[in-house]
Amino acid sequence: MNNRNIILIIILVVVIIFAILGVVLGVTYYRNSKVNDSSGKQVETFNLTLDDMYCNIKDSKKIMKVKITIETSNKKTLDMLGEKQFLIRDDINKIIRNKTEDEIQGEEGQVGLQKEIKESLVKLFNNSTITNIYFNDLIIQ
Repeated sequence: MNNRNIILIIILVVVIIFAILGVVLGVTYYRNSKVNDSSGKQVETFNLTLDDMYCNIKDSKKIMKVKITIETSNKKTLDMLGEKQFLIRDDINKIIRNKTEDEIQGEEGQVGLQKEIKESLVKLFNNSTITNIYFNDLIIQ
């Protein structure tokens, strides 16, 4: 082989090494930045727990006892929700009274009910800082 081919091979090997090194460093940096973003930013949440509620179930002789906690990411929203608990309780009663036993049974029913209550409260208060609804107690008798 002549000198020209040897130099070309050396340059090619160096370029391949730098490409591999760049990919490894890029993947490592991307993974670390993703981990830091998700765990580094803790969003403060505020909770309002409503008193026990007793609701009739549609087309049934049974009633539902539920204790709900509303989670929000804004302190002002928490204060507003605390002042308007009567509206919240009325809205939740309307939602539950329009559900049949089958619609609220099982995990799917409860998750669907949580989602519907959250969407209703967001719409009622025109406030998207309501982040979640939790059932502390949920009994159907």
